[in-house]
Amino acid sequence: MTFHTPHGSVRYRLPWSWAAFDYRELCQQLFAQTDARFEIATVTGRRGGGVLTDRGVLRAPLVVDALGWRRVLAGERNQPPEAPLSRGLEVHPDGGARDLDVWIDRSLVRYGYGWRVPAGDEQRVGVGSYEPRDHVRGATVELAERLARDPVRYQGNWFPHRLRRAAQDDVFFAGDSAGHCFPLSGEGIRTAFYFGIACGRELRLVLSGKRSRDEALRSYARFSASHRRAFGLALRLQWLVPRLPPRVLTFALRALARQALVDRAFGWYLDQAHPAFTKREPVRSDAAGSALEAADRLNPQQLYASDRSPRGLREGRR
Repeated sequence: MTFHTPHGSVRYRLPWSWAAFDYRELCQQLFAQTDARFEIATVTGRRGGGVLTDRGVLRAPLVVDALGWRRVLAGERNQPPEAPLSRGLEVHPDGGARDLDVWIDRSLVRYGYGWRVPAGDEQRVGVGSYEPRDHVRGATVELAERLARDPVRYQGNWFPHRLRRAAQDDVFFAGDSAGHCFPLSGEGIRTAFYFGIACGRELRLVLSGKRSRDEALRSYARFSASHRRAFGLALRLQWLVPRLPPRVLTFALRALARQALVDRAFGWYLDQAHPAFTKREPVRSDAAGSALEAADRLNPQQLYASDRSPRGLREGRR
């Protein structure tokens, strides 16, 4: 991973590997392991204990809001620019790369960073801003032009940078709706899986009769809140880094380049949503049914590919 500033570049050898993955393959594998029914509807809120949609009111004993940063089922206003949101945009030009590159350059974006992520025979080139009032399209095009890449196949969105309540009333919140996108880096896919698995394990306990819904809501809320300190530290760094003088920032990046410090810092970062969490043996029950055990059979080796893979990879905004 290479950090670039106006005053130089610093390359770190990380203690683990970045990966891009194929969204379609992921979704197909997950869905094939369930007996679920998948339907599309526009969700607008709650009504009388049910979920209000353009197809009527839906009711279920367990409801999870994984609808994203709007946090629709919370019944609260969560709109930019007042909401704790960042914004990002990227383009997907052809041409492979090896390292993940990060640019911290205020001529490009005042409060944020630019990136280039290798993804098979494509690159993800983009810019994110921690300040939701700042537009990023022009900066994204500029970065692509600096790299001599065509600004094609745009993809962008808002994403949260503050942890929110993971349970409210009788609803579980997971992913961006709970603020599970990690501040500073803006990584949200790994954390969405991590907290989503935790939520799913609570749902399994309820369906198996081992825990009441209220107990599951409290347990899941405590689990999410237990990460508040790490998320808070990352949020403070998110505030600090864009405000450091560029020369001081470059000096700090170089000072942290010692391998022992890199291993410690990035090891801590991985620990906040460690992949080993997926291997924790869940509580099994015949009443839970095979569909609820399906996620534990997912083979990550079938999903993840190296940066040299020729497959059409999709990494999203990270």
